[in-house]
Amino acid sequence: MVIQALEDMKIGFEAGFAAPDQDQPTLVMIHGAGGSSRTWQGQTFPLNNSINTIALDLPAHGTTAGEGWSSITEYSKWLIRAINTVFQRPLFLMGHSLGGAVVQEAALLDSHLMKGIILAGTGPRLPVAPSFLDGLQKDFEGTVDTIMSYAYSLDADPSLIEEGGKLMKEAGSSVVHSDFLACDRFDVRTRLGEIDLPCLVLCGDKDKMTPPALSEELNKSIKGSKYKTIPSAGHMLMIENHKAFNKYVLDFILETSC
Repeated sequence: MVIQALEDMKIGFEAGFAAPDQDQPTLVMIHGAGGSSRTWQGQTFPLNNSINTIALDLPAHGTTAGEGWSSITEYSKWLIRAINTVFQRPLFLMGHSLGGAVVQEAALLDSHLMKGIILAGTGPRLPVAPSFLDGLQKDFEGTVDTIMSYAYSLDADPSLIEEGGKLMKEAGSSVVHSDFLACDRFDVRTRLGEIDLPCLVLCGDKDKMTPPALSEELNKSIKGSKYKTIPSAGHMLMIENHKAFNKYVLDFILETSC
């Protein structure tokens, strides 16, 4: 029923199940700027023995219909509508970077839909260098290559960096620019105290795009949150060190579901 509902809504996804196990918690994952559900391949299937896992494509990303927005709030409202339509009970939401901003905003707008949230490689604000915003319009492919050089740690496998750049380039200049503009406009620092949900904050120890200081700010401002640093990982922490990342995610969800 979940799969059919998503297909009816023309929402692209990667699911770790044909039908969700009603006795297991469900984790819905939201990708970052210029990404897609494919970003979460290291989580969708490796985690699905204990939890129902599903990653969604935001509008105009992956295979989801629609247009991209330059507003985190618009993405969050879309996500809330999708959750209300597709899922029958509260779930866990995990977002990376822009996706983490979308999850924060969704938690502020309609927290009763969630059992808990996981914020990975993100922050309560996501300032973007003007050179990136300008470059995405004037030299899209070159700027994406530069962004990828910041997104991964120096120890990352070059093939991962190449694949990440390919995925972002597939999204296209207009969508990626709108995504980064949405990030640059995002700021919920004065509202984080309103989030009253179990929360796990994760950050790569070598993240240059959303450095640990932003994750620490989330942890300090969201009461009762937990904060873990992923070793040997940059901004793409769920890809670069998926084993450590997955352990923290799974432990958090199973402990919170008890």
